[in-house]
Amino acid sequence: MQRKEFEDRVCNFIVQEVLVQPGDGVVIGVSGGADSVALLRFFDHVKERLQISIRCVHVEHGIRGDESLRDQCFVEELCRTYGIAETSVAVGEQIAQAIKAHAAVEEMARTARYQALIQEAEAWEKEMGHPVHIAVAHHADDNGETMLFHLARGTGIDGMRGMPVRRERIIRPFLVVTRQEIEVYLEELQQTFCEDSSNTDLQYDRNRLRHQVMPELQKINAQAIEHLGREALYLGQVADYIKKEAAKHLKTAQRENVLLAESVISQPAFMRCEILYLWLLSYVPGARDISTTHLQGMERLLFAQTGQRMDLPYHLCVWRTYEGLQMQKKQEHSDNFSWNQVLSKEKLCKGICLSLPNQGQKICLSVEPMDVTAEIPRKFYTKWFDYDKIESAICLRHRREGDYLTVTSSGGHKRLQDYFVNEKVPREQRDCVPLVCEGSHVIWAIGYRISTHYKIDEHTKRILKIQVLEENDYE
Repeated sequence: MQRKEFEDRVCNFIVQEVLVQPGDGVVIGVSGGADSVALLRFFDHVKERLQISIRCVHVEHGIRGDESLRDQCFVEELCRTYGIAETSVAVGEQIAQAIKAHAAVEEMARTARYQALIQEAEAWEKEMGHPVHIAVAHHADDNGETMLFHLARGTGIDGMRGMPVRRERIIRPFLVVTRQEIEVYLEELQQTFCEDSSNTDLQYDRNRLRHQVMPELQKINAQAIEHLGREALYLGQVADYIKKEAAKHLKTAQRENVLLAESVISQPAFMRCEILYLWLLSYVPGARDISTTHLQGMERLLFAQTGQRMDLPYHLCVWRTYEGLQMQKKQEHSDNFSWNQVLSKEKLCKGICLSLPNQGQKICLSVEPMDVTAEIPRKFYTKWFDYDKIESAICLRHRREGDYLTVTSSGGHKRLQDYFVNEKVPREQRDCVPLVCEGSHVIWAIGYRISTHYKIDEHTKRILKIQVLEENDYE
């Protein structure tokens, strides 16, 4: 592939995927290796064509001794030669701490590297007043390797997509070219680069895949790597479509705090797993330790008898109710622990936030005028109540003998104990469920249901808004 053809293909990919816009800035992460050096030279050649500004950032990890210092000097000299603004960031201290703590050094190095790149991008964005992206040099070979790596470990369709073209600030414009094409591009430019000796170390899974597995695939088909990279991009588009459809189905499958089994079971198996995954993420945003095994277990619960349950990472528990699935964070509780917070109506009017016991969560209560145009929230952990139906102070506590809920519009009551039994709430969890009560009248069994008596209606003038949030969340 000729230089012009190479640059045209990558530029067309950038435009097609809208990776940058005219006026944007691009921070290029350059290690000194072939791929990142090619990325820097590419952007230097096309910056006027794309109407962008560029900067180079080199992250020095401090874990390869003289070789690391050699790479830093090389990148600095390269940028001086072509008049490219460059910043070198040392993260050796963080890596040293990781080694002392017996943490995964490779993962720590990756995290420190991206943190440094993000900090530089944010600072530059504030300075220039335009969006700033971070370009990294992953290419089609990397994408194919990633897809195979995920397949070997077990993955759904989202893992088969390989590397995303874009993730927040991170862009990968080289996903449409192979390692071999990059090397030819550098040869045409007569551009040297640094060799990282760790790239040949077979103790790393990625290197074994690259040096042992991929060559065998190429013996079967010389274009195997190119095909894998292309399929990874295609499957990424498929995965994005499935996510959008799953999000639509999730909206219709939720009622109060229950995921309706009938609505989910009617979907194909691959869609069921995606719906379950999105539902789980609504409890633990950004969760990374959820495997296909967990999702398959949740799927089996959809077809299980009422009362069946399973534990999940992040201290979550999910169980089968009559209508579907219910999920809640597991709570620690001891017999001698008593949670009892009495809140006067005066305190409620001022607004208050309190920590929930042993949950890593907080409960926030506030009184607001009723907005007839506002939509009543259907969120699992946000509820509205008619404030003026509350006659006395309310209490935040665990259950007591005599607690009850109003379950019908005519005022019909049900003992809280009977409600828990009917809903198949595990016995060990019943004493841990946080309650909002007026006397023995339960306003809200948090994570379960609210009392009909306190629901807002056409006569409501003021609402009591109650939110349950993670301790580090902000409204």
